[in-house]
Formats: sequence, structure tokens, C-alpha cells
Amino acid sequence: MIQHYLGPQRSCIVCRTKLPAHELLRFVCSPDAELVLDYRHKLPGRGAYTCCKPSCYAKALDTHAFARAFKRPCKPASIHVIVQQLRTQVLAKVVSLLGMARKSGIAVSGQQAILHALRRPREVAWVLIADDMAPAAAEKFQRQVHEISVMRGIDKQILTQALGSGERSAVLLKKSPLAQALKRELQRYVDVMGEV
Repeated sequence: MIQHYLGPQRSCIVCRTKLPAHELLRFVCSPDAELVLDYRHKLPGRGAYTCCKPSCYAKALDTHAFARAFKRPCKPASIHVIVQQLRTQVLAKVVSLLGMARKSGIAVSGQQAILHALRRPREVAWVLIADDMAPAAAEKFQRQVHEISVMRGIDKQILTQALGSGERSAVLLKKSPLAQALKRELQRYVDVMGEV
């Protein structure tokens, strides 16, 4: 019964850890025999999975584990290429989820709107502050949200693009499964930006 809620299970081809497929990285071998990261699990064909830990996908590259998993030759990619693909695809997912949060009304942006939403702290999941917010403004803002979880990791340009409004340097997320999913993806993006 629990497995039904977790979705299909897959194993990492390196460490053999079994997890719900959406918690692993999926790779496919293109018709040109090139290894491609399929972060959204949408590409057709047989998939091979690794943990999201750099040690697992790096070892899979070094030991030709992908060719064994696909049962055919697959041009090896460098770890730098995989990390760049991961950064690009995770950021695209973060931007997409921010857009969904805006459309569903759980994302609140604009200083006055955020301050108004903070009057009901039980409804607030967390706040995202842009990395390039002016230090004095960021410090003042963090004092105003002192009991709320604060995340960083993207800049104002990306935040503004995702929210589809005037320049934004902060956004508040109301409690919801979407806010939790967005927080996980943003943390993954922060983690992968520190890699290689």
C-alpha cells in the first residue's frame, strides 16, 4: 500500500539504493548513443538511474555502468557535462514550480504583500530571498521574517522571470505540497551549484 503512494521504485545502478523513481536521476541513451540526463523523467526509452549524490553518477561514468545498464555502447559524458545538464534542468524545474506557485496563489511577492502575509505566520511555509538582494535590505528583511524559514539560491533576474512581474527580490510561499516540492528542488539546485 505504501509503495502505491511513493510511486514506482528504482535502484541506483551504482550503490543499489532503492528509492521512488522521482528521487533518483534518470539517464537515457539517445539514438546517437549519447548519454543524456532526463531530470523530468519524460524522455522515451530505457532509463538508468543513479542517486542524486555526485559520487554515484561520477562512479557510473568512470565504471561504464551506463553502457551495462543500457546493454549497448553509450558515449561517455564528462562529469562537467552531467553537472551542467543537472544545473540547467533543476533550475528549469525551480522556475516552473515558482510559476505554478504564482498561478495557484501560494506565492506572494512584493514587500507590502509579503509583510501582510506574515501577519498569519501559521499559513507561511518559507521565504525565498534573492542572492543579489542588497545586503542591508536583505538583513532588514530577514529581521522581519525572523521566525520563518528563509532560503536563498537564485538571483533577482531568475525570480522576476519565474514570477512574471516587475523586479522581485523576495517571495513568500504559503504552506502547501507545492511549496514543499519547490523547497526540495531549490535545495537540490543549491547543492548542485556547489559541485565540480
